[in-house]
Amino acid sequence: MAKNLQYEGIKPEAFDQLKSKLQTYGITLSSNNGSFSEKGVSGKYDYNPEAQVLRLDDLQVGFPASMMVSENTLQARMDELMVQHGGRPLH
Repeated sequence: MAKNLQYEGIKPEAFDQLKSKLQTYGITLSSNNGSFSEKGVSGKYDYNPEAQVLRLDDLQVGFPASMMVSENTLQARMDELMVQHGGRPLH
């Protein structure tokens, strides 16, 4: 089942950290909004730097990523990363 996640208090530096972290998993976020579908992970994202809000919609984990991570595990990792950088989950 797809996940919809939202985070507040996400400074531009935290968004850059998220992009770098996702790049290590082979997922590229090339701008402040768009969609991605790589290595079995897909979804849409929208980052508003002025409001410091990041939304991830329709986040899904399929094969081959599902061999290593579930949607719940991915959400937990995202939550942890965002909290480490001063953000807070709203889901």
